[in-house]
Amino acid sequence: MGAAADEDVDEDEDVDADVDVDVDVDVADPHGTHDRAIGSYLGLALGDALGAPFEFRRRTAIPDPLPAFELGWMGLPPGTWTDDTAMARNVARSLIERGGNLDLDEDDVRRRHLAWLATDPPDVGNQTRLALQEAARGAPEPARAVFERRGPEVSAGNGSVMCCAPLGIARAGDPERLHEEAPALSAITHWDGRCRTACLVVTLAVAALVRGVDHERAVLDAIEAGLAHEGGEELEFLVGEVGRTRAIDGPDMGFTLFAAALGLRVVGEGLGVEAGLREVVGLGGDTDTNAAVAGALLGARHGWSGLPADWLERLTEREALVEEGVALAVLAAR
Repeated sequence: MGAAADEDVDEDEDVDADVDVDVDVDVADPHGTHDRAIGSYLGLALGDALGAPFEFRRRTAIPDPLPAFELGWMGLPPGTWTDDTAMARNVARSLIERGGNLDLDEDDVRRRHLAWLATDPPDVGNQTRLALQEAARGAPEPARAVFERRGPEVSAGNGSVMCCAPLGIARAGDPERLHEEAPALSAITHWDGRCRTACLVVTLAVAALVRGVDHERAVLDAIEAGLAHEGGEELEFLVGEVGRTRAIDGPDMGFTLFAAALGLRVVGEGLGVEAGLREVVGLGGDTDTNAAVAGALLGARHGWSGLPADWLERLTEREALVEEGVALAVLAAR
């Protein structure tokens, strides 16, 4: 990716790694794997909550400097996360409760998504809602039915890449499984091949970063793995151009490859958590999803101990998220 940018770690206030949970990451985790795994999970929620108040705005309508965790979302308090984190938690909880198994045959993740949809959440992506409605009607391949009905022009949304990072965390020690599992996870709600490729590349990068692979190497290897798949070459191009020569705040702002490329870019260029997420949200568009993907990748690099403490203090359901992150970290260290 060329020379890495200077790390912006000075402005990212560190958080105590053992806050709210009876775990000492430094003692129990000499190689930092647990810290990075928890950081990825919390980073996803932080990015989601940071971007939520600015969702769907044009770049020129994003305040500068960004008022981080000062504004609410849909009448809810600052620090509230969206469907991105809710669906990521469904994936995480399924993996945790099944000992790391992604049991697609028994549709556990889909059942969790359906139960969540039944709670009438304040925001659900159109493609996700359609696929889950098909599932509720008993369609054998609900996302495929939606894809074939709507066509590829409107089927490459970011609703699966936004919640796939927990699988990458859990597979840090066994990333080869991601080549089959990540596309299958996407296909629960998003059948399009570009969505599957985005999930594959992002989960591979998350897994590598959690293992402690150099950030540039992790990104380059993940991109290379995606080249043989639909949209892989476009993703490679977008990593260098998204938010620069290629605007992401227009009518196609929900494109899955935008979210994947932007997250890969900010972590590959060596940005710190706060600087990277501020840059992502400042570009406008689907800010919560773009920042959720970027947050998972940045958190996987910098760890729980590298997340901004003042942001974490305002994060909704922080203690429950930390507990789930700790459980995922156990899977990551296998």
